[in-house]
Amino acid sequence: MHLFFRKFGNIGNNIIIMHGLYGCSDNWTSVAKSLSHTNRVFAVDLRNHGRSPHSAEHSYEAMCSDLVEFIKFYKIEKPVIIGHSAGGRCAALFAKQFPDLPSKIVIADISPFDCENQTEILTFHTNILTALTSVNLNEIHSHRDAAVQLSQKINDLNLQNFLLKNLYRTPNGNFLWRFNLSAILNNVNDMVCGSLKKNENINIQIPTLFIAGGKSNYITHSDIKIITSAFSNMKLEVITEAGHWLHAEQKEKFVECIQKFINK
Repeated sequence: MHLFFRKFGNIGNNIIIMHGLYGCSDNWTSVAKSLSHTNRVFAVDLRNHGRSPHSAEHSYEAMCSDLVEFIKFYKIEKPVIIGHSAGGRCAALFAKQFPDLPSKIVIADISPFDCENQTEILTFHTNILTALTSVNLNEIHSHRDAAVQLSQKINDLNLQNFLLKNLYRTPNGNFLWRFNLSAILNNVNDMVCGSLKKNENINIQIPTLFIAGGKSNYITHSDIKIITSAFSNMKLEVITEAGHWLHAEQKEKFVECIQKFINK
């Protein structure tokens, strides 16, 4: 699984950025460029996303194996692993399974454990996947055509635009999704579940920064209790003006939090 990636900067700490579900490395270009002034940044496309290979297997365990392969192949020493949403859950499992590889971990707006509002989150993603599968790619001739079809299921314009960034035209003029929709659809239940289990005795000692959006409900007060017990060297920052897409909504504050954490 040779992951596609974008590289920014040539000096300083090594940083690997992992996007969330339906995302890609391109969504993180602005953040990566800001961090690249004093760091070497690798923004990856996770399996079944962006320009990385497709596979029927789509799990946090498989993504962690991909990340190990990526780090060893490119000889990336002691990277800071940044993960948003599903990417953050992958980062948490990676820290548990391979504690000697990363130097620090940043988990953006997600609990590595099952969230208090798990049913609500599953419904949200089920609705997205229903909307995506309802788009008839054989009948569209432009992104606008796809937007019209998608708008029948999704009213949120920002979410529409985010999803449509994954739509591309092939050399023969057909439209396809860059993400592997069938693999995500078949594994969505596992993806919305936590990568760590609450009944395990977990003690992750790697310095870990959790960044939560103040307007998001992806990390609740009850989540923080179990996170604190599992991550013995953790810090929590809340960006009050941001929602779940905190890196896009409050990029400067998001980058500032990460840079301070790295330099500490």
